[in-house]
Amino acid sequence: MAYRNMIAVLALGTLALAPFAQASAVERGMEPSVALLGGVVSPDLSDASSDPAYGVEIGANCQLFQPAAGVLRHHFSVSRYSDDPLRMTSAEVNSHWMFEPNERLSLGFGPGIGYVRAKLDDTTNGLWAAQLGGSLKYQLDQQWFLGLEARYQFTESDRFDGRRADADNMRVMGKVGMQF
Repeated sequence: MAYRNMIAVLALGTLALAPFAQASAVERGMEPSVALLGGVVSPDLSDASSDPAYGVEIGANCQLFQPAAGVLRHHFSVSRYSDDPLRMTSAEVNSHWMFEPNERLSLGFGPGIGYVRAKLDDTTNGLWAAQLGGSLKYQLDQQWFLGLEARYQFTESDRFDGRRADADNMRVMGKVGMQF
């Protein structure tokens, strides 16, 4: 429940900063980036515990649609979590509405879709997912940045070793990346 509160605070804080948004993504171009992720995944499954996770992310500003304030940015990530009895590999596309209160700091929130390959005990299934999250990005210089993201992911249920289960989870990840 604390994770959901954290996402709500990130979303409300982002909305509060909307009036301070700077130039739109169309004016700035795609601004592609790549980042390494590291953090913690906390599955809702009672058999599994919070454990480290890692991954990679590619991001870019949307060139098809931009809101009047802020920047719509898409993040494609692949991450891995493993703690007996659950192993997950998640591929996600998260779109965040980003606001810049100053030239170095960006805050955002938004929805995403994903596909999770989950192995529970001896059964492996592919599960579709939807998520909601928030992010923070701090630009160190023209190229390097640090970030933090939190998101909650809802997955569909499937049969694992004779029982019905899902792989719903909360993820909090730090990131270090390079913007081109």
